[in-house]
Amino acid sequence: MIAELVAKIGPIQITSTCGGRHARHSQHYSGRAIDFRPMATSSRKAAAAARAIESVGGVGTYSNGLVHADVGARELSWYGHKRSRYASASKRSRYARLARNSN
Repeated sequence: MIAELVAKIGPIQITSTCGGRHARHSQHYSGRAIDFRPMATSSRKAAAAARAIESVGGVGTYSNGLVHADVGARELSWYGHKRSRYASASKRSRYARLARNSN
Protein backbone atom coordinates (compact mmCIF):
# COMPACT_ATOMS: atom_id res chain seq x y z
CA MET A 1 0.00 0.00 0.00
CA ILE A 2 2.74 2.46 0.93
CA ALA A 3 4.70 1.93 -2.31
CA GLU A 4 1.56 2.42 -4.39
CA LEU A 5 0.62 5.53 -2.42
CA VAL A 6 4.07 7.08 -2.84
CA ALA A 7 3.96 6.31 -6.58
CA LYS A 8 0.68 8.26 -6.83
CA ILE A 9 1.38 11.28 -4.60
CA GLY A 10 5.13 11.55 -4.13
CA PRO A 11 7.10 11.43 -0.89
CA ILE A 12 5.41 11.07 2.48
CA GLN A 13 6.57 11.44 6.06
CA ILE A 14 5.23 8.53 8.12
CA THR A 15 4.36 9.82 11.58
CA SER A 16 2.79 6.74 13.16
CA THR A 17 2.80 2.99 12.61
CA CYS A 18 2.35 0.37 15.37
CA GLY A 19 3.43 2.41 18.38
CA GLY A 20 1.87 5.30 20.19
CA ARG A 21 -1.66 5.91 21.33
CA HIS A 22 -4.50 5.00 19.02
CA ALA A 23 -8.17 4.17 19.30
CA ARG A 24 -9.05 0.86 20.89
CA HIS A 25 -8.99 -1.93 18.26
CA SER A 26 -7.03 0.32 15.90
CA GLN A 27 -5.49 -1.18 12.77
CA HIS A 28 -2.23 0.43 13.92
CA TYR A 29 -1.80 -2.15 16.69
CA SER A 30 -1.82 -5.02 14.19
CA GLY A 31 0.58 -3.28 11.78
CA ARG A 32 -2.09 -2.56 9.17
CA ALA A 33 -2.24 1.26 9.36
CA ILE A 34 -0.08 4.34 9.01
CA ASP A 35 -0.54 8.01 9.67
CA PHE A 36 1.46 10.21 7.31
CA ARG A 37 2.04 13.73 6.12
CA PRO A 38 2.15 14.17 2.32
CA MET A 39 5.22 16.19 1.31
CA ALA A 40 4.33 17.09 -2.30
CA THR A 41 0.54 17.52 -2.23
CA SER A 42 -2.32 18.44 0.07
CA SER A 43 -3.76 16.05 2.63
CA ARG A 44 -7.06 16.22 0.77
CA LYS A 45 -5.49 15.05 -2.49
CA ALA A 46 -3.47 12.41 -0.65
CA ALA A 47 -6.62 11.04 0.98
CA ALA A 48 -8.37 10.89 -2.40
CA ALA A 49 -5.41 9.00 -3.88
CA ALA A 50 -5.41 6.58 -0.93
CA ARG A 51 -9.14 5.88 -1.38
CA ALA A 52 -8.43 4.95 -5.01
CA ILE A 53 -6.01 2.19 -3.97
CA GLU A 54 -7.82 -1.14 -3.96
CA SER A 55 -6.05 -2.55 -0.90
CA VAL A 56 -6.91 0.44 1.30
CA GLY A 57 -9.84 -0.11 3.63
CA GLY A 58 -9.94 3.07 5.71
CA VAL A 59 -8.80 6.62 5.04
CA GLY A 60 -9.08 9.57 7.35
CA THR A 61 -7.75 13.09 7.51
CA TYR A 62 -7.02 15.20 10.54
CA SER A 63 -7.11 18.96 10.94
CA ASN A 64 -3.33 19.03 11.52
CA GLY A 65 -2.64 17.81 7.95
CA LEU A 66 -2.06 14.15 8.75
CA VAL A 67 -3.69 11.36 6.77
CA HIS A 68 -4.54 7.88 8.07
CA ALA A 69 -4.63 4.89 5.72
CA ASP A 70 -5.15 1.25 6.62
CA VAL A 71 -5.64 -2.08 4.93
CA GLY A 72 -8.51 -3.12 7.18
CA ALA A 73 -11.58 -4.94 5.92
CA ARG A 74 -13.98 -2.02 6.46
CA GLU A 75 -14.23 0.80 3.98
CA LEU A 76 -14.31 3.85 6.17
CA SER A 77 -13.55 7.54 5.69
CA TRP A 78 -13.57 10.46 8.09
CA TYR A 79 -12.36 13.92 8.77
CA GLY A 80 -11.68 14.82 12.34
CA HIS A 81 -9.30 16.18 14.90
CA LYS A 82 -6.30 14.29 16.10
CA ARG A 83 -7.45 12.98 19.45
CA SER A 84 -5.61 13.98 22.56
CA ARG A 85 -5.94 12.70 26.07
CA TYR A 86 -6.50 16.34 26.96
CA ALA A 87 -9.24 16.94 24.39
CA SER A 88 -12.72 17.58 25.71
CA ALA A 89 -15.62 15.48 24.47
CA SER A 90 -16.88 18.42 22.39
CA LYS A 91 -13.59 18.61 20.46
CA ARG A 92 -13.42 14.93 19.53
CA SER A 93 -14.09 14.08 15.94
CA ARG A 94 -17.44 12.87 14.70
CA TYR A 95 -15.75 9.59 13.79
CA ALA A 96 -14.56 9.05 17.36
CA ARG A 97 -18.09 9.56 18.68
CA LEU A 98 -19.54 7.19 16.06
CA ALA A 99 -16.93 4.54 16.81
CA ARG A 100 -17.61 4.79 20.52
CA ASN A 101 -21.38 4.48 20.00
CA SER A 102 -21.11 1.49 17.65
CA ASN A 103 -19.39 -0.77 20.20
